[in-house]
Amino acid sequence: MEFDYDHNKSLGYLSGLASRMLSNRLAARFQAADIDMTAEQWGAVLILLNGGAITQGQLGEKLCLEKSSVSRLLEGLERRDWIVRTKNPKDSRQKLVTPTPKVLETVEHCSSIARAILKEACHGMTEEDLLICQSALLRIISNLNEGA
Repeated sequence: MEFDYDHNKSLGYLSGLASRMLSNRLAARFQAADIDMTAEQWGAVLILLNGGAITQGQLGEKLCLEKSSVSRLLEGLERRDWIVRTKNPKDSRQKLVTPTPKVLETVEHCSSIARAILKEACHGMTEEDLLICQSALLRIISNLNEGA
């Protein structure tokens, strides 16, 4: 299938713009609620809460981030006592990342803020619109993972 290219309508431009707008809105709302967390840190916290302890490398893969970016992200969470990094008993060269009970105190408030932003972002969309959008994005992600 051949596509005409229009930068303002390209999937890369639109998905990147939407992602940045969502991240910026989330960061602003967190700040307004006096929660010192970035959108990227929130994404990491969600992965850790849903999957338990994982290595920094695994977290980087799930977030599609370079090692140095993951390390900086985790340093910020560690400074706030929201995660701990411990040596992996199976491989001492790796560190396991685990959420702390302290982050659990913040999770519900952050979740509420994130849900409100998603509701705003999807305003006027039908359930079918949302399912089509999710399906298309999942297909793009799958296609790009296959080519990696």
